[in-house]
Amino acid sequence: MNKMKAAMIGFLPKEQDPYEVLESYAKLGYSAFEGADVLLREGDPAENLKRVNSFGMQPLAVGYNIWDPPAVADVIDRAKKTGVKRAACYAGCAGAYRFGMRNDPPSYDELMKECEQFDKAAEELGKEGIVLSFHNHDAEFLQKLNGVPVIYLMAANTQYLKFEVDCGWVTYADYDPINFMKGLGDRMTAVHIKDFVAGPPVERHEPDGRVTSMPRFTTPGTGALDLKGCLEAAQAAGMDYAIVEQDFQFNLTEAETLRAAYLNMKETGFVE
Repeated sequence: MNKMKAAMIGFLPKEQDPYEVLESYAKLGYSAFEGADVLLREGDPAENLKRVNSFGMQPLAVGYNIWDPPAVADVIDRAKKTGVKRAACYAGCAGAYRFGMRNDPPSYDELMKECEQFDKAAEELGKEGIVLSFHNHDAEFLQKLNGVPVIYLMAANTQYLKFEVDCGWVTYADYDPINFMKGLGDRMTAVHIKDFVAGPPVERHEPDGRVTSMPRFTTPGTGALDLKGCLEAAQAAGMDYAIVEQDFQFNLTEAETLRAAYLNMKETGFVE
């Protein structure tokens, strides 16, 4: 079985040129990044894609916002311009409540409507060879409707939507990410590797004034995450990339975190 490659999402300081930063990460051992929309910000997307390919980087997905859903044609256009086959949604109605973007938790009917929206878009994108995936946080496990965690209702009430498993958030919700990945089977299309240390949550002050409660994130392999077990399960499920994510830094810089994360993943034997 082939080893996975190292990829990343985020880790792009706003004050630095994203292409120079991505090239420096390629030198650390990373061969892909999620967040292909960066290629559309300035200049010719085709030339930007050639540039990242030239130093060994490959974009993996464009973004999809369910709260202001883009036209399917727009998603297809962005995916084709950036050379990706996946669109990723990073939060739904459960996440909106968890992170203070709505005052009340979603109702069952609201969730079912959201599932319908997801699946309709996923079906249309699938006709163009583009996968729509949903990225979980802890909210989808901790919020329950009719006694069932939101994430399981989402899986049961969609057919075409795929899932991008964030192992750190699953662990933080006190669920087993390995069992969750195995249960998804071919519904899993990507895996995020994120870690945190035990202890009280951290208050994060958002630019819009919200204050969110977050784990104390740490470099993968140095916290509560079963790194080896998660990577083994991801490889067994046929994932091509282990995508490192850390929402914010504490003791290390972005580059230091990625270097340490890459080495820790490589040490398990499941990442090349």
